[in-house]
Amino acid sequence: MDGLGSKLELALKALSMSRARMAAELAVDKSLVGRWVAGKVVPSAHNLARLTTLIAEKRPGFTMLDWDRDLDGLAAALGVETAADAAETLIDWIPPAILREALQGTAARGGTYVGIWRSTRPSSDLPGRFLHDHLLIQRDPRGLLRFRTGVEGVSYEGGALLLQHQLFSIAADKAHGTLLFSIFNGVARQKAEILDGVTLACLRDAGGSPAASTCLLERICDLTGDDEEDVRIYEGLIAAQGFPLAPEGSISEAVRAHLTREADPAGMGVGGLLRMYFGQSMARGASLEGRV
Repeated sequence: MDGLGSKLELALKALSMSRARMAAELAVDKSLVGRWVAGKVVPSAHNLARLTTLIAEKRPGFTMLDWDRDLDGLAAALGVETAADAAETLIDWIPPAILREALQGTAARGGTYVGIWRSTRPSSDLPGRFLHDHLLIQRDPRGLLRFRTGVEGVSYEGGALLLQHQLFSIAADKAHGTLLFSIFNGVARQKAEILDGVTLACLRDAGGSPAASTCLLERICDLTGDDEEDVRIYEGLIAAQGFPLAPEGSISEAVRAHLTREADPAGMGVGGLLRMYFGQSMARGASLEGRV
């Protein structure tokens, strides 16, 4: 039953069932389900049969033989999108070949990026100061990476494509209807501990002015293997953070120099920032000159 943990994790997500709920349904300890999913313990024949019966109640026709399928086959048996299908339909404006490359890259190296991270980026309101956010990166059951980040009442959730040695990500804040884009430099082989790149979002001003900033990510802890527990840890960090302004003098000179290596000659921001204020925008419709 090699890979049964991954298959069970897929089944949980396909059924929108938590580990605690499954444990309650099977009358076993939640930690046992966690060990099954993590691959540390293989369910006994008795418990595997009970698992199969539980899933069959929600997915009629599911049998013990379905555990012998690969992940794509199991996904089909559970009625969810397979990784191959995701490459064709996940984002229809990205060529399938690129999505397949991202799936392959994530399968090979995605584990080096999962974890809980803290970001450092220049403040758009206070020149010379920096902000910290927190970021949670997990594996997506479709074979990609998913992440969430939040700050000052804004919560972004989205996904990332691992292409070559870069992470290309897009996330949305449903409550405010805004998007966040980022590109981060990755690592070749080792477990990633520090990443850097650029993010693009809209300021929280009247016009939602576009703003890009340099950003550094530092891993602060690994994942526990329990998705729900990882989310709780992440949300606890967000709740405890308060206003994300970094204490003055807490940013090392090396990080400060790296994120603000050049002053902005156009006067549109400080080093590490680029802003296009809505009030100064040249965006317009057709000219009315010469019309009667």
